[in-house]
Amino acid sequence: MFRCMIFGAAFAVGLTFGISPGMAQGTAQDEGASDTTTSGQSPAIQESTATSSATAAIPTGDASSAVVFMYHRFAETDFPSTNIRGPQFEAHLRELSNGKYTVMGVPEIVDALQNGKGLPDYAIGITVDDAYRSVYDVAWPAFKKHNMPMTVFVASEQVDAGYENYMTWDMLRELVKEGVTIGGHSRHHSHLPSLPIEDVKAELAHSAERFQEELGFVPDIFAYPYGEASDEVITAVREAGYKVAFGQQSGAISTESDMMYLPRFAMNENYGEMDRFTLAANSLPLPVSDVTPPNYTLERNPPAFGFTLREKAGDIACYPSEGEPTMNRLGDERVEIRLNAPVSSGRWRINCTSMGPDGRWRWFGMLYTVP
Repeated sequence: MFRCMIFGAAFAVGLTFGISPGMAQGTAQDEGASDTTTSGQSPAIQESTATSSATAAIPTGDASSAVVFMYHRFAETDFPSTNIRGPQFEAHLRELSNGKYTVMGVPEIVDALQNGKGLPDYAIGITVDDAYRSVYDVAWPAFKKHNMPMTVFVASEQVDAGYENYMTWDMLRELVKEGVTIGGHSRHHSHLPSLPIEDVKAELAHSAERFQEELGFVPDIFAYPYGEASDEVITAVREAGYKVAFGQQSGAISTESDMMYLPRFAMNENYGEMDRFTLAANSLPLPVSDVTPPNYTLERNPPAFGFTLREKAGDIACYPSEGEPTMNRLGDERVEIRLNAPVSSGRWRINCTSMGPDGRWRWFGMLYTVP
């Protein structure tokens, strides 16, 4: 049995209250943080920044997946779509410290998945986009206190500009010395799919130069600004030397994941409450292949979305951020979803989930740029 649902405005951005089958499987409407940037306001393994993990044993196990969270701002007041409130953040730390989870460095997680080393069950990675000052003042002291590794994705121009609400290069150098992983995030934090590809390459090249000049190395892990990518952008990022890249679509990462477009669960004020956080932290991947459309920038609108299940799955529910869907299952493997009308320009999300073992939801999410 398949179900397609569009939640009302209260559920429009992500998982919310309770864990009934409908609510637990979530919606897709611009879930989590929007990764907005207002200028002027007050890679697989990165050996250069692995000072803390180099001297500590890397946890192992039999699991083949992990959950990666994405944050932006911490305990700020002006941008709820990219901020996590102080009490919410403290609750996240308590949950991650309760002995159930293993918080690992993102490079170590990716290395394990790429090389078949195995992960502990309930492995968690923590990423933060944009290098806001509150990352230095609030987030890192708390993560460090709890021995939780962190990856920060840095858009170089935001630091170069000297905005008071961003970290400085001196602060970033200090974090590097303390074992924080630094990743690339382009130069200007632009919508990369909307740029001519030569401009994308220039963005990547300039940010690499600034990393080399200021930090003494060039990261090989990347996060697409706003989570937006295209085939051309992904090729440019790979050719620039990045081994791994993250988007902003929801889901757990696994050995089956596209390492150049890995999912993350975004946290912000509206969608950072504990019911959603624990649901995400306990999620498993829904392994799929033959995803259509294959390009992360839509060339057809309304989109014709579909995928093939790699493993048997029971009931599946899919939730698009916009559009009235019709879902069909072709045999036991193929899932096809059609919309009744074109979707708005900007971004279009869809999340599909199925109940897995031990009450853990299997999750597959996609984010498309709509011209």
